[in-house]
Amino acid sequence: MNRKSTGEHSAAAAPTSADVARLAGVSQATISLVLNGRDSAVRISPETRERVMSAAAQLGYTPNHAARSLRQRSTKIITFILPTLENPYFLEIASAAQAEASLRGYSVTIISSRNELSEFHTALLLQGAAYDGIIVAGHNNCAAPELPALVKRGVGVVVLQEPSPAPGIQSVRVDLERGGYIATRHLISLGHRRIAHFTQALRSSHGGHDRIDGYMHALSEAGLPFDEDLVVVTENSLSGGVLALDRILALDVPPTALFAYNDRLAIGALHRLRKRGLRVPDDFAVVGFDGIAFGGFTAPTLTTVDSSREELGKLAMQAVIDAIDKKEGRQDHLLPVRLLVRESCGGTEVDSEGMPHN
Repeated sequence: MNRKSTGEHSAAAAPTSADVARLAGVSQATISLVLNGRDSAVRISPETRERVMSAAAQLGYTPNHAARSLRQRSTKIITFILPTLENPYFLEIASAAQAEASLRGYSVTIISSRNELSEFHTALLLQGAAYDGIIVAGHNNCAAPELPALVKRGVGVVVLQEPSPAPGIQSVRVDLERGGYIATRHLISLGHRRIAHFTQALRSSHGGHDRIDGYMHALSEAGLPFDEDLVVVTENSLSGGVLALDRILALDVPPTALFAYNDRLAIGALHRLRKRGLRVPDDFAVVGFDGIAFGGFTAPTLTTVDSSREELGKLAMQAVIDAIDKKEGRQDHLLPVRLLVRESCGGTEVDSEGMPHN
């Protein structure tokens, strides 16, 4: 059986359900049942459903013929896929992207896909071909194998907060490693020698260009050992910060400070410290990452690594529209960060490079 490769389908020869069936290795009847949401009624296995959804997304197949016909011309629609709609950080970026899109004559649809490839396949399938470009956030989402195939079909693709996964895909991100470095260095400058780091499962490895790499760099520069017991992998949520805080305080020699992967984890830790009767920053210092507005209203207010969400969203939208227009663009856009010092660390104001003001 000759299966067509992902890149062989174009707007001029739209993929059919037969193509999807061949790629997934199932019958066209199965394709129809899955794509019309009737797979549960006939007990099609989750594995088969996943193969169908994956094949449909890879080929760009949609059962909506009107949506497919739209792909013959510009739709003036950008799809923005976020890993969650609960994190205000991503919502601030999406809001800025929408504002820029409106100025450029585009509309934006926002879809949540929780970093799970099956959900990403479904999100692409539901959108069909009715978009000119796509902005993707979330580690697994940005690594999805469908993205290079979309580029081949002429779709503009931009990934957010991740390095570019393939040629033709632009990356727009902030300097995460620098942020981890200036946050940890600041805590070290305040006299802390055992500094914890809360992270999420996707970020537990340290291969470069991420917060934990900056954290490790600052420790090494100060002659401090890297202690794996101080790095806690937890759920990326407020409750994840609470649980991680309990774990590090249970250590034989607990840390005196925390640099968190993001502000949500840091705020969860602040809540738990208060419940446990520990004073911040006198007993324990906390630094977050992202600079969400809510951090300015915690008690105490949260020190954080800040970056411009407005600039990030605006630049991502500009990059994806340039890709749609086939304009040459930089493969990697890296925005600076700064340390926004508030009450939770007990330090003094610093500038964007993490150096104290004189």
